[in-house]
Amino acid sequence: MQIEKSILINATPAKVWEVFTNPEVTRKMGGEYISDWKAGSSFGWKGADGKMYTQGVILQIIPNQLLQHHLFRPEDGHSILSTITYEFLDQQGSTLLLAKEDPVESYEDASAGWDAALQAVKELAEGL
Repeated sequence: MQIEKSILINATPAKVWEVFTNPEVTRKMGGEYISDWKAGSSFGWKGADGKMYTQGVILQIIPNQLLQHHLFRPEDGHSILSTITYEFLDQQGSTLLLAKEDPVESYEDASAGWDAALQAVKELAEGL
């Protein structure tokens, strides 16, 4: 079952993009993304404790517009758990951030997690 979420952020797409790609900003969410931000490159979330919590590969990337990546199953590190897509849509100085995850095995848990994550992105981007 696919999850689709969106949130309107009172910040430009460039500022919202920075929440993902600038470790100084991202650390305010309790960790940082580890990647060189190129298609085909590894992508993962490292917590403040130094542990890698997620791993994947970037499929598509257009700065300030699109980020799509796989997430791998933590058990084996290479079986695809889901594909996540973020779209950053310019709304006259604000950003409509669209997030999709497909497929999702535990819909309820993942859906609630998305709500919290998007709210954190909104708060950080609007504070920049």
